[in-house]
Amino acid sequence: MWFDRNWPAMRAAICTVLIASMAVFGVWTFHWRLVNDAAQIDYACFLMDHGMAPYKELVELNMPGIYMVNWSVMHTLGSGARAWRLFDFSLLAMAALAMTWIARPYGRLGGFFAGVLFALFHGRDGPAQAGQRDLIIAVLLLCAYAFLFHALRREKRWPMFFFGACLAAAAAIKPVVLPFDLLLLAAAALRLRQMGARLREPLALSLAGMLACGGIVAVFLAAHGSLHAFAWMVEKTLPFYASLGRESFAALVARFMSPTVKTLLALALAVAILRRRWHWEDWMILGGIAFGVASYFAQGKGFPYHRYPMLAFVFLWAGLQFVSALKRPGMARKLAVTGLASGAIFAPIYASIAVRGEWNEDFNRALTADLGQLGGEQLSGRIQCITTPGDCDTVLYRMHLVQSSGLFYDYLVFGPQSQPAVAEARQTTWSELEKRPPLVIVVGRGLYGKRYDDGYEKLARWPELNRYIQDSYELYVERGFTPAECGYRGYRIYIRKPGTGPAPEPAPVLRAALSLPAH
Repeated sequence: MWFDRNWPAMRAAICTVLIASMAVFGVWTFHWRLVNDAAQIDYACFLMDHGMAPYKELVELNMPGIYMVNWSVMHTLGSGARAWRLFDFSLLAMAALAMTWIARPYGRLGGFFAGVLFALFHGRDGPAQAGQRDLIIAVLLLCAYAFLFHALRREKRWPMFFFGACLAAAAAIKPVVLPFDLLLLAAAALRLRQMGARLREPLALSLAGMLACGGIVAVFLAAHGSLHAFAWMVEKTLPFYASLGRESFAALVARFMSPTVKTLLALALAVAILRRRWHWEDWMILGGIAFGVASYFAQGKGFPYHRYPMLAFVFLWAGLQFVSALKRPGMARKLAVTGLASGAIFAPIYASIAVRGEWNEDFNRALTADLGQLGGEQLSGRIQCITTPGDCDTVLYRMHLVQSSGLFYDYLVFGPQSQPAVAEARQTTWSELEKRPPLVIVVGRGLYGKRYDDGYEKLARWPELNRYIQDSYELYVERGFTPAECGYRGYRIYIRKPGTGPAPEPAPVLRAALSLPAH
């Protein structure tokens, strides 16, 4: 038959395009800088290493799992951009390996196809999304599926421990995963019962894996004396954050799925309908897609990386449907070949977008220069960022400067005083600023969740801080930049007036700056 004669050459061509696209992506994006959320979380770990306890001195709301991930990368691979690129590539490799393992009974090409497209789609989102939390969650869930499928296919018990550990690790990064973890445990128990297997040992191993991961997290929190503060953050701060910056349903839908992903999903669905035989594993992977959709809409922010769990399972399901239909003559096979060929077309498109992706460094360069003129390393322990996007924290991290307080997200102090999370954040921040009054304060432009508040009006939302800055500091410079994906970008630098309060006197370079003309 024509297909049997020509398919080996077609498969080789598809694989060659996928491999070449990955090579281009890897080589041409290896230089990406450490920016955005990853740099901000690294800076939080940097402050932990300098004595600030998470959720106590650090006014932050990320889960402990991501701190442990970033801290581990910093203390193994290194603290620079190259280490983070290696970590990002390692995540993508783990995803591809898990997908390929899952695809073994169907055809490893399906897993390879899915892994490459997922990696390249992630790459097209640019350096801002490298190593993102939802990417780590997607990889952990894929690994959990691989362990579960291996345990059930081979009737082995030991993979169930790692199945549970991966589920708990994902929930330690974002709690939105926890309901899905419980559903997966229930689905595994149901499948074991259908197979006539005993439930006690595999479920006990799964729970042991979850408890082992949970125990590591508890030890991390206890070591910093942060167990109570963490519980308070989960109860009060997370719900407050969840209410901020939520997009309309129409806006979420518009950003939800790109045309290329819709094309692959439509082809895969058509193939699945024509195949008519849906295995238990098909339904499990569809459950992963459903979780990804639910997670995206539940978070409600519309950020690109919130789609990663959904995308991982969409690409995996599509790859499995395509390779499964290659052995079935007729329309299903034609659609499957069309789907694989479409992926080979999309891959270089994704790669070309990725290699053009760059983070605008104007803000970082300008702030680095300004802080260098104001004393550089002399500012460590005497500087404070008051902003939400990670640019200011990125600069402090690159310059190895410790903040006066652990404030990270300014919406936690510029929200309504009636909110317990806001009142607590103000009290913690004010207490730290009183202990270590900064010589330099950097106020970022705009306020997260207030799309029409693009200036510095937010200072009036906390009158005590506003008066403190007006009475004790003088505006040194104000700069604005082209808006980025995080919104408005700009900053003001305030420097402390000589002889104001018990703070140490400004360094000579700061005294000189005060005598300069206004910027």
